[in-house]
Amino acid sequence: MDPRSIDVRKFILTLFKKGKSYREIAKIVGRSHSCVQKIIGRFKSDGLIENKSGRGRKSILSDVAKRKVLKDIKIDPKLSAVKLAAETSRIMGRSVSAETVRNVIRYAGYSSRVARKKPFISLQNQKKRLEFAKTHQLKTDNFWKKVIFSDECKFNIFGSDGRRTVWRKPNTALDPKNLRPTVKHGGGSVLVWDCMASNGVGNLAFIDGIMDHKLYIDILNNNLKENAEKLGV
Repeated sequence: MDPRSIDVRKFILTLFKKGKSYREIAKIVGRSHSCVQKIIGRFKSDGLIENKSGRGRKSILSDVAKRKVLKDIKIDPKLSAVKLAAETSRIMGRSVSAETVRNVIRYAGYSSRVARKKPFISLQNQKKRLEFAKTHQLKTDNFWKKVIFSDECKFNIFGSDGRRTVWRKPNTALDPKNLRPTVKHGGGSVLVWDCMASNGVGNLAFIDGIMDHKLYIDILNNNLKENAEKLGV
């Protein structure tokens, strides 16, 4: 039994009041003689079974500082504990470790997680896509069999673009603040174009140069008709 349990302490005192010796009590509860003696001694001197309030190590951070840390990560979940600790140290005028900051954040229910990647879509394009979905939601299968979807995509040559972590609570992975927006074009990568229809995919086309509207039109002129014939659209 755990000697820190209130029930165990009460049981020890009950045995003591029944006239059991320290050694007998220690044997019954499976604890040391000194542990039993300490619990009974505290009860004799203070009349207490539980620990005195206020025990334990005091928190380095004030309640105001803790609220400031939690407010900062709520605004920007991608802030690191190291940066938060440096800012907190500056405000408080004393050294605050990154681990202390992490403990505050974790106690508030946050966990450090790798930010999920999500293609960046501007608000304007979000509205356009929603309008497209509403306009075409009742189209028949025959309509979609005549449609080709095309897009370009970047593939990194030397691995990923790195990982970013965020402080977030459970079930908030897809909150916009907790996502890592991605863009299609960048260095150290290869850009490709392809298309798809209801019955298959088209031929892959590698893209040279920087993507702009002129290059995109050239890609469609050089590839779309051929792939439409291949897919029977």
